[in-house]
Amino acid sequence: VRQHDYGFTAGGPVWIPKLYNGKNKTFFFFSFEQFRQKVINTTLPATVPIQAYRNGDFSGLIAVENRLVSTATGAYRDPLGRTIPSGTIFDPLTDPLGNGTVRDPFPGNKIPVARFDPVAAKIMALVPLPLGPNAAQAGANYLAGFDQSRVTPIPSVKLDQNVGNKTHMAFYYQRTYTSTPRTITGADDLPDNITGSAISFNGHNTLRYNLDYSVTPRLLTHLTLGWNDSEFLLQSQNFPTDAQKLLGIPGQTAARTFPIINTAVSTNTALGGMTTLGGSFDQHFFERRPSINASATYVVGSHTYKAGVDVRTERFPNYNYSFSAGNYTTGTNWTTQNSLISTTVSSGFAGFGFASFLLGGVSAVSINAPIAAQTHKLEASLFLQDTWRVTRKLTLDYGVRWDYGTYQKEQYGRYATFSTSVANPSAGGRLGGQVFEATCGCNVANNYPYAIGPRLGVAYQYNPKTVIRGGLGIVYGATSVTTGGTTNSASASTPAFGQVAGLLKNGIPATTSIVWPTLTPNAGQANGAVVPAPVLQDQNAGRPMRLVQWNVTVQREITKNVVADASWIGNVGVWEDAGALSAFNALSQDTLRKYGFTDFTSASDATLLTTTIANLSAAQRATLASRGISLTPYAGFPASQTVRQALLPFPQYTATSATNTLLNPVAAPLGKSWYNGLQTTLTKRFSRGLVINANYTYSKTLNQTSTVDPYNRGLGKNLATTDLPHQFRLTSQYEVPRLRSNQGILSNKVVAYALSGWTTGWSLSYQSAALVGLPTSSGTVPISQFLGYGPGPAQLIPGANPWSVDWTDYSGTHHTDPLDINCHCFDPTKTQVLNPAAWTNVPNGQFAANQSSIRSFRGMRIPQESANFGRAFRIKERMNLNIRVEFSNIFNRIQYPAIALGNFAAAPTFFTSGPNKGLYSGGFGTINPTAGTAGSRTGSFVLRLQF
Repeated sequence: VRQHDYGFTAGGPVWIPKLYNGKNKTFFFFSFEQFRQKVINTTLPATVPIQAYRNGDFSGLIAVENRLVSTATGAYRDPLGRTIPSGTIFDPLTDPLGNGTVRDPFPGNKIPVARFDPVAAKIMALVPLPLGPNAAQAGANYLAGFDQSRVTPIPSVKLDQNVGNKTHMAFYYQRTYTSTPRTITGADDLPDNITGSAISFNGHNTLRYNLDYSVTPRLLTHLTLGWNDSEFLLQSQNFPTDAQKLLGIPGQTAARTFPIINTAVSTNTALGGMTTLGGSFDQHFFERRPSINASATYVVGSHTYKAGVDVRTERFPNYNYSFSAGNYTTGTNWTTQNSLISTTVSSGFAGFGFASFLLGGVSAVSINAPIAAQTHKLEASLFLQDTWRVTRKLTLDYGVRWDYGTYQKEQYGRYATFSTSVANPSAGGRLGGQVFEATCGCNVANNYPYAIGPRLGVAYQYNPKTVIRGGLGIVYGATSVTTGGTTNSASASTPAFGQVAGLLKNGIPATTSIVWPTLTPNAGQANGAVVPAPVLQDQNAGRPMRLVQWNVTVQREITKNVVADASWIGNVGVWEDAGALSAFNALSQDTLRKYGFTDFTSASDATLLTTTIANLSAAQRATLASRGISLTPYAGFPASQTVRQALLPFPQYTATSATNTLLNPVAAPLGKSWYNGLQTTLTKRFSRGLVINANYTYSKTLNQTSTVDPYNRGLGKNLATTDLPHQFRLTSQYEVPRLRSNQGILSNKVVAYALSGWTTGWSLSYQSAALVGLPTSSGTVPISQFLGYGPGPAQLIPGANPWSVDWTDYSGTHHTDPLDINCHCFDPTKTQVLNPAAWTNVPNGQFAANQSSIRSFRGMRIPQESANFGRAFRIKERMNLNIRVEFSNIFNRIQYPAIALGNFAAAPTFFTSGPNKGLYSGGFGTINPTAGTAGSRTGSFVLRLQF
């Protein structure tokens, strides 16, 4: 069975036929969709021909800018008294004063072709010119269509066989794989030899072998052997490319892809530049999951005993060659005016990223070494249980299960974790660096061997129509799949103003080299550098989440075909993965008090901590010295860092890393969760062609998985994002019974047959809306200026209503009563639905009391309503035809985007032109559906022939 998605970039509607194979059904699905893709490689002003920039002619840049580089006090003049037209390209080889403080502009703002870097010239020869009838016009760009078709074959085989009267065997195999010649993510229309696009392949194999054997009439054994694997390939379309042979650019660590060439544009992107070239993707990931499950069931007397074992291993081979040809960025540094250093420019600019590229000046360069690694973990369990019919009315289920899981690790111990006790050579021997199992001869984490979970269940028939059930048990989850980190990247040092990290023709600088694996405490960290913190794998990463569950259920037969259930269900979870509750590289208020910071509302003290060391005044330095604060926690500590950074436990690692803020551990079993719910069900069994099941749940869900203050984890206990107090679901199925009548047209057998047997099914779900969340806080001296974290969201003023009290309905009536977000009585494009006056910032020097949400503060409800209609026609004894039409969101209810939050004090923004002029474009408390809404009604027609 194959699925074909045909996508075209020319725009307009296209038909997408899809053929699926599901369990016991095969159907053909048609969907009407529209594809539109426009990607350009160079953006230019409408007055500048593309060939001008390519030839080094940037005179049009000055003409378009038509202004001078200015400061707050007026036009800037260089040391020679010259004003600088905005967009001027300066020659980096000129030095009229002989001291490197000033440069001369290129005459006419044109770079001679002879000055082009040889690598840049070879790259430009590969970049295509505009196409089509308008190619010669100024401002024209290269535009081309590209193929994004997707093919997904899904073959499967199932065998089922009885051998004698004691043995049953079954085998199942399925393979699903999808290939795409050009992925949607990151796709562009450039030729394959320089494109950033990639091909993708995703494949899955599933095998199951089941064996059931009746040893005796009382003893049954079962065995399952399983295998599940997947592979994901994302590979640049310019693979294989030997950049050194093609471009003469040295330093690659693998000859596989075109190097990344990122030509940074100016602050005004409309002035042009070149899109990023080269293959960012070159990776192949695998998953391998063999499993074995064996059990035996023995029945004797009133007991049914069962014992079993389950073992699963998980392996994740990883081959990653991304960025092995180098990643080069050219900015304005190589073509700017040196004398602008330390000058704040308020208007205009000097230098240009594309011009620097033509001259080969690289402002940033990095290189990755290829990775070939494999991580793995194990999950195993044993269980023993008994179902005991104590009496005809009372049944007990009791048993115990032991689970054992390991933390995930690299097979040869080449993935690192942070260690507080290892000396870091890049930080002058200060403690805090990376440690590897391959070199330390240790295990960086522990596995938990005591995951023993007893279970108890009871069922009691109170009377013929009433049954009471209850249960209590301890359940353990699987261990985390997160693992330590690895360093396979090296970057050149950040160049000084007006300087470069290197030249394209020289490739990767000699000082920027990397091999993998590098098993040193300072892997990837230059001497004196402050870098993002490495991964810290928690020492208890092998401890699984534990859940204590209980339930009490009463089931009552109301009538012959109607049964009602009411259950109280609860659970408490501990040891959930929640590294955000801990931080190893954070300052506490107590630590700062020791350094004399006692007033956390003091703006001067906050400024003292957030000022870079190089910019400290003499008075500030004296104040810090009097408090015993050293500004050099280790030799070579950069003066570009803040005072607060110097006070961190591990100042060699930044506390603002987007990947590991404050050095939070991964796989840390610190989280907790709570759930309590009343679940009621009413079921009408099949009678007169009708089946109905109605379910209502009232519940509350809390969790503690993060906090704004790692030294006060309790602040993180709050409502879970999945908290839905009210949930109601109704499912029904009706089949028109066989019509038998002697009256009118129904007496005709053909008519009666045609009208009989039709079915309709409905699934209706109505529940509380999702939590809105809280706006951000922006106090004058927030605690974050002292600590680098906090204070949490803005707080609702007691007694205030978060919904707007200044709104107009569709009829034009102005309201001062709180808005009902679900009233369908207002225009969301013209209404600020939240009340800015209802919120207040967190007081200076404090943390927020409410961290994430208010239970009653919820957005728009989104009903889920689906229906199907169908009929089965029996053609002959072994041939049936099934016809069915299925609808999702059958009533086509609009699903608006989420309510925008952000800073509650910021005024909403409006569209100032175009068809949406005057409508909200964003801002606190607004809803912006102008970009489109989600969840529109969809339908499919299913035709199935079975024989």
